[in-house]
Amino acid sequence: MKITDFSELWRAVNKVKIDIIAKTEITLFENEGLDTDLSDVYTSKKGELYTVLKDGTIRKTIVHICDISRYKAEWDLPKFHIFECGTLTKMRGADRGHRYKKASRNDGKFWMIHALGGKYEHLNICNYNCLEQHNSIYDHQTVGGFDVKHYLDTPIQHIHPYITNELDMTTIPSSYATNWSDISKERKQYHKWICQACFYDLNHCKKYLHTHHVNADITNNKHENLKVLCIECHAKEFRHGHIKKKLEYEEFLQIKESYAS
Repeated sequence: MKITDFSELWRAVNKVKIDIIAKTEITLFENEGLDTDLSDVYTSKKGELYTVLKDGTIRKTIVHICDISRYKAEWDLPKFHIFECGTLTKMRGADRGHRYKKASRNDGKFWMIHALGGKYEHLNICNYNCLEQHNSIYDHQTVGGFDVKHYLDTPIQHIHPYITNELDMTTIPSSYATNWSDISKERKQYHKWICQACFYDLNHCKKYLHTHHVNADITNNKHENLKVLCIECHAKEFRHGHIKKKLEYEEFLQIKESYAS
């Protein structure tokens, strides 16, 4: 009896899933924005905020508090942030990051939730470090006249050297669990060091078995999101082609060939 190999089908399905997630995220990003706890908002060397989308795209990121239903009528509206300023640092430290929303509309309007519902409001940029930092890198802007569209259209400055437009899913910064090596080893042991895609037994060459995040979210370490793959199959995953350039990839192919002969 011949058993059908579904590995190519699953690879195609996973690629489609990632494409759909990326397109959905971009659509939300450009309309009402995305909820965040600030854990997926990173900072460049100069403190500029950015987000890495599921497809690897880097986006300048603007964050703001959107729920003002409990604000007193006489209070000013919140400010939006584009740099890691004192206010954001304080909110992160107080576990208040969940109050923020990521937005990238270019018209200076932001989705706000009032007591009677939601609507768009014009917000000013935070002038506590954010504006000062901006003006030290880009052209001079004022609080009331800040041009959001111009800012978003200007390429991000001083990004970390390992972050490029060809960013791979495995290089999203500062997101792996501190015990990732233990999690990865547990999954490999569970699957008896056998690749889940091609079913090659790697007990004789364990270093070439990788643990892959199916949906590209390296903060999601649930068992259903982890798949153990030999380095060859890992290189076939969406946006993982760079693995083929590694010395370990060639070493593994040679080992497979020698064992087959």
